[in-house]
Amino acid sequence: MEKQMEHYEEEKQREEPTAERPQVTFMGNNYDLTSLAAVISASILMLLCVSGNMGFYCLPVIPLVLGIVGLVTAKSSIDAERTRLFSWIGVGTGGVTLLLSLLLVLVAIAYFAFIAFVMMFRGG
Repeated sequence: MEKQMEHYEEEKQREEPTAERPQVTFMGNNYDLTSLAAVISASILMLLCVSGNMGFYCLPVIPLVLGIVGLVTAKSSIDAERTRLFSWIGVGTGGVTLLLSLLLVLVAIAYFAFIAFVMMFRGG
């Protein structure tokens, strides 16, 4: 009878997945996050300075890519709900900014085409 009980306990342990949380790779407080924000903003500033401000056009793509990566890997995070929320905020903000930038480029192209059209018929 005891062997059956031991066998039952062993089977039960094999069937039940252990509820281990993933190991935390970054643990800190507000001061740590402030320094992390400083590093991120310094990296963005260096990208803009080194590229002659041409890196500005890459900025809407960064939150889109990082947000998608966050959504795909959210199940492995410590707080999956928070990770998904932050990722969707990044995707939404990056997407809206990218669409507004493209709209601005289209408006500028239409404006210059209009000016060229007017100049062509005015004889200027």
